[in-house]
Amino acid sequence: MLGLNIEPARGEGEGLQYLKWINAIGKFAVDGNDNILLDLKGIIIDPTSLKTGWGYITRGAAPEWVWDQTTGVPGAEPPAKGDDYQDKFKRGFYLDVYIPDVGWRPWSSNTKGCNISLENCWAAVHEGLQTNQGMCAKLAFKGSKDVDPMKIPVLELSGWVARPESGSEAAPQAAPAPAPTPEPVAASPQPAPQSSGEAWF
Repeated sequence: MLGLNIEPARGEGEGLQYLKWINAIGKFAVDGNDNILLDLKGIIIDPTSLKTGWGYITRGAAPEWVWDQTTGVPGAEPPAKGDDYQDKFKRGFYLDVYIPDVGWRPWSSNTKGCNISLENCWAAVHEGLQTNQGMCAKLAFKGSKDVDPMKIPVLELSGWVARPESGSEAAPQAAPAPAPTPEPVAASPQPAPQSSGEAWF
């Protein structure tokens, strides 16, 4: 396994637009609203956006990060904000993530479960990137693994894709020019439409 040195950690971030893992129920949510739960088939990540470091994340405030000068090589731990465990900076990461039907979102976390999840799939991503320069990795979401008291998101590398444009899945398309009306014909049965997530993964 490629060591990112991010595993020992807890906490979760706040922000206007971001991806968040809700440990209590084993679901992803977006943009600060825990009621907007994502029925994810997977996510697309830009591996070159990865940063690792020490993060202080508390509800109601912007996250504070001290990034490693070299990814995966920890710098000195910053001084704690107070005397309690939750006042400490903890190891974590940042990634640019594309969510079908939503768009690009930052995913930053210093929770133990998310750190383990990324560590578990990163060796395959790192190896695949050698022959997929400039591409983004598709990570299939396989649910969560219960390791009391955590639910660890299970992500597996499923392929590579060109970087999606922001909003390309959700943006409405311009209507084409009207065509002459054809003679009516009997309609043939059509397969059920796939969601964007199914199309990607």
